Amino acid sequence: MITPYDAALRLRRREIDDVRISISVEINQMVVIDQQSASIDAAVSEETALAHADPTLSAHSFVARMQSQRELLNRDRSFCDARLAALRAQATEAYGSLRALESVATRHRDDVSRAAAIAEQSQIDDFSTARFARAMAQARQRRESNRKIGA
Repeated sequence: MITPYDAALRLRRREIDDVRISISVEINQMVVIDQQSASIDAAVSEETALAHADPTLSAHSFVARMQSQRELLNRDRSFCDARLAALRAQATEAYGSLRALESVATRHRDDVSRAAAIAEQSQIDDFSTARFARAMAQARQRRESNRKIGA
């Protein structure tokens, strides 16, 4: 049954889907950042091991550059965390709103069904009353006819 709330329900479902996609994008971005951070850690470990093996090599500038890249990644991860928290709050709000709209739509359907059932019962009652009235009128006419015949 179509309700006046169906358009709002579709809009909320679409909003939840959009937020869900945005959350997935942010999580994927965080995974990429974590992978990049891990590769930086591995590269730093490898370079420092090579630098320790050969005293003529210095890894200080490389390590400093990698630390600055790691700081940039940590900053990006913090931004992703903040965006993810905002998206989750938005999803929670949209989901709560969706549930409220679904509840109102269900209540509307129940009210319409109940009103239809009441109207149907009233119609049945009217037909029954009319049939009873006709039966009573016919019985009265028969009694009057029988009295006239017998009188």
